[in-house]
Amino acid sequence: MQTFLHGRDLISDLDFTKEEVETVLDVAFDLKRKRALNEPHPYLRDKVLAMLFFFASTRTRGSFEAGMAQLGGHGAFIESKSTQISHGDTPKEIGEIFGRYYDGIAIRHVDWGIGNGYLNAVA
Repeated sequence: MQTFLHGRDLISDLDFTKEEVETVLDVAFDLKRKRALNEPHPYLRDKVLAMLFFFASTRTRGSFEAGMAQLGGHGAFIESKSTQISHGDTPKEIGEIFGRYYDGIAIRHVDWGIGNGYLNAVA
């Protein structure tokens, strides 16, 4: 099966079909293998991921930044508290603006009942 995920949003594990999840896992396994064998795999060369965080994070931020670097891209860390996001920019505006500037958007917003609403509004 050919899987086309370009331009898709992943907010819930129910957003992908079983075949799409299997494709993602196959790609992840291949990337881990290439990293273990020291094989270059710059699939995200010249790509930038906006990493929008609403709360402090160690593991999530570190893994996203490491992953983007290992794939040849760059992770741009954006903290909501130190930007207009905390007092003005709406989720819709963030989606429109970041959608033009960046190749992907990752959001870490863990407020129960608020976070998923924000993610869906950005998407």
